[in-house]
Amino acid sequence: MRIYLIRHAQQARVLTGEGDWGITPLGRQQSSFLAQSLSRRGIQVLLTSDLLRAQETAKILGDVWRISSKSSTSWREIQTPKGAWAEYAENRHPDFSYHPGGGESLDDLLRRVQRGWKEILGFAQNRETALVGHSILIKALLYSLGFKKYLLRNDPIANTGVTVLEVNGEKVKLKKFNSYSHLKWLKLKEIWERINLFS
Repeated sequence: MRIYLIRHAQQARVLTGEGDWGITPLGRQQSSFLAQSLSRRGIQVLLTSDLLRAQETAKILGDVWRISSKSSTSWREIQTPKGAWAEYAENRHPDFSYHPGGGESLDDLLRRVQRGWKEILGFAQNRETALVGHSILIKALLYSLGFKKYLLRNDPIANTGVTVLEVNGEKVKLKKFNSYSHLKWLKLKEIWERINLFS
């Protein structure tokens, strides 16, 4: 079976940047293009973080795939105060025991994603599965599965970027990391619309 780990679409932000906000109009387009891109993959199980940006992304995917999503707090992003992760990434990474801004440490997150992985497998039951989550969560999950470089290097993941795992019993292969080829169609659509403005 394959498990598709998807970062949520572009998140809306208010002046303070605080809070759990949904996705932007561009984020809805990103989600729609991703849904179409994966529509022939036979995804039967859709899982999501309980945070709004992930849930709104999953809703768009589920509407296209005609499946409903199941959510869990296990698949939330690392819980740190605003700005604390950026400061940590610049000055303390990869100190996994450090609590950025007094929030969750990477060690805490790794323990949580191990529980979250068991939940994913329990829901999947050997079916093609998609999880809509968050950048650091996905990298921590990869780390816990033995693919350590993505968290150690702190590689970025694009909005609606897709990471693909192939699971065969206890064996897990990383087939793709942070694919966002579906977004090229969004760019082409934007270019086409601009051309049409002047025709």
